[in-house]
Amino acid sequence: MVSLVIVSHSETLAKGVCELANQMAQGQVAIAAAGGIADPENPIGTDPMRVMEAIEAVYSDDGVVVLMDLGSALMSAEMAVEFLTPEQQANVFLCAAPLVEGAVSAAVTAMSGATPQQVMAEAQSALAAKQAQLAPLLDESIAATIAEAEPLADAVELTLTVPNKLGLHARPAAKLVAIVNRYSAETTITKGTKRVNAKSINQVALLAAKQGEAIVIRAAGDGAKAMLAEIQALAENNFGDRDGELPVATESSVKMVPDDSNGIVYGLPASDGIAIGPFMRYEPMLPEIEEHCVDSAALEWERLRNAIDAAVAELEQVRKEAEKQVGSAESAIFEAHQLILTDPDLDGNAKRIIEEHCINAEAAWSQAVNTTVDAYEALDNDYMRARAVDVKDAGQRVLRQLTGVELPPLTFEEPAILVARELSPSDTARMEPKHVLGIVTEIGGATSHSAILARALSIPAIVGADSILEKLAGEQADIIAIDGGSGQVWLDPDAATLEQLQTRQETWLAEQKAAKLAGQQPAITADGVQFEIAANIGGPHDVSIALSFGAEAVGLFRTEFLFMDRDEAPTEDEQVAAYVAAAQALGERSLIIRTLDVGGDKPISYLNIAKEENPFLGWRAIRYCLDNTELFMTQLRAICRAGVNHNVKVMFPMIATYAELHRAKALLGLAMAELDVEGVAVNYDMEAGIMIEIPSAVQVADQLAQIADFFSIGTNDLTQYLMAADRGNAKVADLANALQPAVLRAIKQTIDAGHANGIWVGMCGELAGNPLATPVLVGLGLDELSMSAPAIPQVKQAIRELDTRKAREIAETVLTLDSADRIAYYLNNLSRLDYLPQ
Repeated sequence: MVSLVIVSHSETLAKGVCELANQMAQGQVAIAAAGGIADPENPIGTDPMRVMEAIEAVYSDDGVVVLMDLGSALMSAEMAVEFLTPEQQANVFLCAAPLVEGAVSAAVTAMSGATPQQVMAEAQSALAAKQAQLAPLLDESIAATIAEAEPLADAVELTLTVPNKLGLHARPAAKLVAIVNRYSAETTITKGTKRVNAKSINQVALLAAKQGEAIVIRAAGDGAKAMLAEIQALAENNFGDRDGELPVATESSVKMVPDDSNGIVYGLPASDGIAIGPFMRYEPMLPEIEEHCVDSAALEWERLRNAIDAAVAELEQVRKEAEKQVGSAESAIFEAHQLILTDPDLDGNAKRIIEEHCINAEAAWSQAVNTTVDAYEALDNDYMRARAVDVKDAGQRVLRQLTGVELPPLTFEEPAILVARELSPSDTARMEPKHVLGIVTEIGGATSHSAILARALSIPAIVGADSILEKLAGEQADIIAIDGGSGQVWLDPDAATLEQLQTRQETWLAEQKAAKLAGQQPAITADGVQFEIAANIGGPHDVSIALSFGAEAVGLFRTEFLFMDRDEAPTEDEQVAAYVAAAQALGERSLIIRTLDVGGDKPISYLNIAKEENPFLGWRAIRYCLDNTELFMTQLRAICRAGVNHNVKVMFPMIATYAELHRAKALLGLAMAELDVEGVAVNYDMEAGIMIEIPSAVQVADQLAQIADFFSIGTNDLTQYLMAADRGNAKVADLANALQPAVLRAIKQTIDAGHANGIWVGMCGELAGNPLATPVLVGLGLDELSMSAPAIPQVKQAIRELDTRKAREIAETVLTLDSADRIAYYLNNLSRLDYLPQ
């Protein structure tokens, strides 16, 4: 189920909105508040760390929707998301909805099991109900319209007179919608001439049904009669209303932008930082598209289809390159561009234009794209309006395929500030970050994907700097300066201004460096106990990133990534090269290489693994490798070769029985013996451990510890196997939570078994990178934590604030609690003082 985070400058307001939303969702939706700052004298403000902690407290793979009030709340939320792991970032969504009304709508919609996109859509339309109700008192232009629902055939119906004093306001409407969403039956509600979809909280609220007014509920499909009976009972109970007043909150945000003067242009801040240097103009142009008749509409459609296919293939390459620079979360925009190009409505519209008017593909495609762009630009929501740039960017990629025109290169003779009318995500992804000092564009918003990519690349950026190209045309200045935090552009800074900006730039760079240095410091508790904090990686190129965040080792090298995106398995020499590259980059730090974990959610086509009814319970990981010893032995030999003169360990995944581990270790010994006979040096002392991720392994951990050199607990799979809950299934998301008491007890059992047999125990699942869980994990006795690199600084800081004796007390208390919600609530309400002995 989608969870919510409420961000406000006021801690009291955030908690109040959270309480209201909780009432509406009847406690079924995880909601966290992140308000105010930790300054008793000046408590009003927003803190990215509080926002990040709130997100992690309610994090769900189904999605987290973040609602914010005004000003810096957005920037704090964006910064908080950047602190999350790439996997988490992909599931966190910042919503432009009004805080109070949006939170109520979002909570009710989330309760029905909706997707994040559905939750945001409902939240963002939440003001419509208030606007419709107040329309008689205000200008007609603000009155909202209600989407007309289609009439239902063969429907049963229920006519009710609204009994409660305040009518169908948010709370009773939420209860009605909650009932409707539990059934698959199509349902409408009619008041007078207005008919709406009963599954939408906003549309039901927009009816503005008052006390004494009649509404007609019609339902068709499975469970229709039972649903109407439930609604009848709800109405007889006054819709659960006590005829009291609902709290009212209002908010407004006005941004004052001064006119440019004294050589300063003002835009919108998009990515923080100071940049000073020469500027380079970027003004790519497509030739003007001329419309002309063609002989064959079918051939023209084929031309367009080929161009679309080529553009989609090109986008896949762009996505892969972008992922290397900014990670999977930000590069996902290019997956969206692929979906835009393959959208049946867009393609169908272009085809219709070609066939009806028998015109060239370029003109037809341009018309179809412009229609879609215009529709986005007409929306009231800023975030959705910014998506017009994505449609335009994707559409122009097809036009370049059709016209044979390539984009001008984004190359620099020297590092420079890039100035453009607008930058598409494709443009931003083509840039070489070390050559781009900063970015200024005339149009665009802080929520545009180009701005998001700029922040991911740590490039200072300003958008919405009106007429900046025209103003720079008359400038003879060698350099310009920008402040991405304030949105100011200095066209020709004088010596005094440059000196001031350079001082601020040095301060900013020093702060960034200090933050990274803090991550480089060891994780030592307040009472002097040091913990090893390692990173999970997918290839050798990830090591430098991990080290920059403060990783002290690699606790998980996911070797399956070496096997993906190719037509055949990597050779022994190819694997050796990858493992050695990672080991050399780490120096004396340890590298734990996990053997191939294929199957389940990681299929590889050329391995010819047949489709299974339930691949997560099937032929995967160590099971597959033990049955395909040629492939397995090649990998084991490569790992053994890489282990010479390097601190390399090997780890077997998905071990369920003692026999599996015994056989895997026997094959490892055989690989070493083969290499020895061939005259290849091997390290016979290389440690061989296992992942604990199957409940059976927990139960026989005492036996496995007798022949394993270490355990690493994989909480992702352990949780779903132990709770019998697919972590990708929204209906059981509350069960697939690593804070479930059963999971934490399994972790303790594993740690105790390992320590009793003299081996160390680590963790490499998502729970390891959750600072909320750090006191518990330390208290349970883990020796090592391995996580996504961006999570390292926060976890290290959490450890530094801990005393191990107090951590053990926290863990003991947690093990007495009976639900994941109670555990999360307890941990969320621990203050930093609770981490230390009294």
